[in-house]
Amino acid sequence: MLRAFSLFLVALLAAGCGSDDRGEDGGAEPATPAAGLARFESPRIGFTFDYPEDLTAEKRPRERVLARVGVERGSHLNAIKVRRTARRELEPERYLDEFERDFERTVGTVEKREERIGALDTGVLEFEDAVQRGGEMVEFTSSSYFFKGAGRTWQIECIADAEHRAQIEAACRAALESVQF
Repeated sequence: MLRAFSLFLVALLAAGCGSDDRGEDGGAEPATPAAGLARFESPRIGFTFDYPEDLTAEKRPRERVLARVGVERGSHLNAIKVRRTARRELEPERYLDEFERDFERTVGTVEKREERIGALDTGVLEFEDAVQRGGEMVEFTSSSYFFKGAGRTWQIECIADAEHRAQIEAACRAALESVQF
């Protein structure tokens, strides 16, 4: 009987030990990225996200972006770009119509919607355009996802030419679904 009680007590203590998935500050520990994914972290950005390991991450790109993850280092196309759009958390009705008008002045037709992706409520603006590269016009699609968190409003832009569209769309979805503040 004493031996059975001792085994029960050991099992009870063992069950109580170990991780409760809480960080040092009591918040949830970020999950480990899935196979084939890497985690993007930067002190300049108030969140982390996952992206395919075969893409190149830049924490200090030359553009007016805080981060870029792309097919090639420094490319303006075929990338995920992170920007801070406001120094406070704003609801989509505060900015989405204005950004839509700005984009329309530059590129013409813009599709606007709100979408929940993972834990994020996003305002989304999408358009198609073309840019000259190497003497040729290259058509591309740009999808910008705006969301709030960590006291700010953020933009993740996913921009790709036709050849890389499926790859960047999948990477973009992985990034958005894994955002963690």
